[in-house]
Amino acid sequence: MLFWSAKARAPSIVMAVALAQFLTLLVCVPHASSRLLGSSFGLPIFDIFNVTAPVTFDYIVVGAGTAGIPVAVRLAEAGSTVALIEAGSLHYLGNGNFSQVPLYASAFQHTYAGSLINPIVDWNLTTTPQAGLHRLYPQGKAVGGTSTRSHQAFTFAPKSSYQEWADAVDDQSYSWNNFHPHLIKPINFTAPSSHRFPNSTARFPPHWRGHTSGPLQLTFGNYAWPWASWVKKALTGLGFEENSDGFVGGSLHGVGYQLSTLDATSFTKETSDSSYLNGLGINNQNLVVYANALVTRILFDASKTASGVEFDYGGLQLKMACRKEVIVSAGAFRSPQLLMLSGIGPRAILEQHGIRVVSDLAGVGQNLGDQVCAGISRRVSIPTTAELQWNAEAAVQALRDYGSSPPRGPYTTYAGDLLAFEKLPQIYRRKLPTSIRNSLDLLDADRPELEFVAFSAYGGPQPGFLGSPDGHNWATLAVALSSPFSRGNVTITSARAQDNPLVNPAWMNDPRDAQMALQGFRRLQDILSSTLLQPVLVGHESFPPASVLKTDAQVLEFVKTYANPLFQASGTAKMGRKDDPMAVIDSKARVFGINNVRVVDASSLPVLLPGHIQGTIYGLAEKIADDIIHTDKKTARPRPYSTTDVIPEQVPMGRHD
Repeated sequence: MLFWSAKARAPSIVMAVALAQFLTLLVCVPHASSRLLGSSFGLPIFDIFNVTAPVTFDYIVVGAGTAGIPVAVRLAEAGSTVALIEAGSLHYLGNGNFSQVPLYASAFQHTYAGSLINPIVDWNLTTTPQAGLHRLYPQGKAVGGTSTRSHQAFTFAPKSSYQEWADAVDDQSYSWNNFHPHLIKPINFTAPSSHRFPNSTARFPPHWRGHTSGPLQLTFGNYAWPWASWVKKALTGLGFEENSDGFVGGSLHGVGYQLSTLDATSFTKETSDSSYLNGLGINNQNLVVYANALVTRILFDASKTASGVEFDYGGLQLKMACRKEVIVSAGAFRSPQLLMLSGIGPRAILEQHGIRVVSDLAGVGQNLGDQVCAGISRRVSIPTTAELQWNAEAAVQALRDYGSSPPRGPYTTYAGDLLAFEKLPQIYRRKLPTSIRNSLDLLDADRPELEFVAFSAYGGPQPGFLGSPDGHNWATLAVALSSPFSRGNVTITSARAQDNPLVNPAWMNDPRDAQMALQGFRRLQDILSSTLLQPVLVGHESFPPASVLKTDAQVLEFVKTYANPLFQASGTAKMGRKDDPMAVIDSKARVFGINNVRVVDASSLPVLLPGHIQGTIYGLAEKIADDIIHTDKKTARPRPYSTTDVIPEQVPMGRHD
């Protein structure tokens, strides 16, 4: 087991990689302000099993991810003792700079069969067959969770979506005005610098300038890809307005550059561990992080009150006790799995696997919502990520730029740095069946239906993650469904936490989504045909070839075959009213039917939010932590530590010399 405090910092050295097919050149560049390791693949994991630690805690937080770390750190700040248990390890040890360099965000994240993954930091989960194919679904398995694997996009949903949330759970604290203070509490914002190209102005709320009180650093990359600038020009020419608030002002409509979770000094990825743990939690003795420890079930006493957890470390079955609560933050797939393994979920599924039912909740693992996208890649005459793969001079210059002070150039940003949102325009809307148009008309006016992302890379199947397969510059424009109707589910395959859950995203199973995807793709084709983009498009070579996109049936076949998730899975332990038969938790994130268990992560969301949910998850973590702390202040202090509360199966916890 790795007992870890945030004092474990990465060495101060920058490394970046020029790729040929996958990886051929390793170059280290000194960088005084960086947190980067000197290897893209990191260091071997080592055990530290000789640290004295409390064996009973006030709170046990399961999952050190986007929500789990902020909750744990805030509770420890308030004076509670907290154990934060994570199945993975330190991402920068197991994944090196692939977890830290912004451009590497897509590393090991292709979902096609045969794609490369890094099992040290990923769960290696495959979905059930979707349109005849299995899909890998990358998930963070590390301290920092999926924030270490994400594309860094930081947006808030439209105001109406938070109102929908508030109404669904009968708690107006989730309305935009009431939730907003929690949404911005994490923020430490730095305005974009002059190192970006002059024609790539990034917009943000004016009042955010000087908002530096939070731990989570946000800024824009010190580079803008030329493809993004050309797409932005084309979209504004086609009627898109520029989003004036960087997609964090309560409206998503329009086009703009991606606000990202980035360290504004080193231009490395900002994650929940680099921000909250390395920042706020670094000197807090109330917080202990247990890495490489997989929680296998929550323990309950006779009154259905959580008393602790059981977890696996290297085959050893250990137990840990809590005085107050167990807080589950294992993500949209792992949180419902842990609930079911602990006896909380649909009775039929639990009994099928011989699990004693503690709380029969039909909604556990249901209501899985996600967004999927599909795109077209074209040959272009402007620099893309292929330059770093095939052009040695450009690759070396990019490394020098990233090693400069301040860092600049393509390594400081993600390849998909431009976003745009809209309602499906009427010219395409009219082609939908009346019943589908009626469903769409019920959506709030500020809720977008489509999202476009400009990627400066080839978007077809390939095992690597940068550039192109043939040495030419390729760029991609993708379209995603922002408000899909399809819902999938997550269930267990056994009574063992070591076995991956069965994930059925059910992408486009709802016929409304299939028809929206068709018309959204037709809109995408028309954008790429715009005269404003023709100056940078080379010939007619594309993926997929235009010849396979002529009929509606061909387009639907392509979309269903090649669609990829935007990794916004949520809703599988949804928040709701007590009279909602599919609700799992109340508006304070407390699980129905038992005592002292909460779920705080993407699985908690009662509605599928358009945009990218990372910002909302940080805000939710802050809100629930505040709720818990406020409740704590009204209660007496708990009993003192007792070393008899934890009875390990084989090896006692504590110091081992």
